[in-house]
Amino acid sequence: MHTRFIQRLVTIIFLGGLLGLLPAASEAYGVPPWIDKIALTVHEQKALTKEGNFDPYFKQLELLSEAAEKGDPKRKVMGQFLEMLETREGGISQAAAHRIFATVVKVTPYQYLVPMKDKSKLDPEERAMINRVEKFAAAMRDEDERAARSF
Repeated sequence: MHTRFIQRLVTIIFLGGLLGLLPAASEAYGVPPWIDKIALTVHEQKALTKEGNFDPYFKQLELLSEAAEKGDPKRKVMGQFLEMLETREGGISQAAAHRIFATVVKVTPYQYLVPMKDKSKLDPEERAMINRVEKFAAAMRDEDERAARSF
C-alpha cells in the first residue's frame, strides 16, 4: 500500500511538471496564415531574383500583421502594398512583382482586396484600389498570353 501511494505521488508530480511546460495562451494564429503565405512568397522572390530591395515589402507586411492582430481594417494597408507592387518599389523585377501579386490575389480574403459595395458607392480610395487590382491583373494576363505564344 505504501508503494502504491508513492507511485501515485510520483505520477502526479510528473504530470504536474508536464502541465507546467505547456504555454498558458497560444498565439500561433495572431497573424492570419494568408499574410504568412505572402511573406513566404516575398522571401522566395528575394532569394530567386537578387534584384531590388524587398525590405519595404517586409515592412508593409509587418504593418499588415499588426493591423490584423489589432482587428483594424486591413484594406488600406493592403492597398499600399499593392501600390508598391504596381510601382515596383525598391527596384524589384516585373516578374517578381507579378509572382507576389498572384500570391496576394490567391490567398488574401476577398474583402481586403475589393470592397463589397456597388461601384457607384465607392470612395476614391476604394475606387483606386479596384482600378489598381484590375490594371495589374490585366498586365499579368497580357504577360501570360505573350509567354504562351512564345512556345
